[in-house]
Amino acid sequence: MTDVEPHRVNLEELMRGCKKIILQHGKRPYCLTITRRGNLILTSADDDADKQPVTNRPPEESTK
Repeated sequence: MTDVEPHRVNLEELMRGCKKIILQHGKRPYCLTITRRGNLILTSADDDADKQPVTNRPPEESTK
């Protein structure tokens, strides 16, 4: 059996300037939050959390 390097994801690309995102794992949503000190917190999110507006998202960059 060979050891496989885990896939790496750049957190800045994943968060896109937001401090909080919802991750969907199967049918369960989880909230990934960056604290003021830069720590990560992963918590279970309510089912309706992904339906609430995100207020701390920066404007989308133009693709032109």
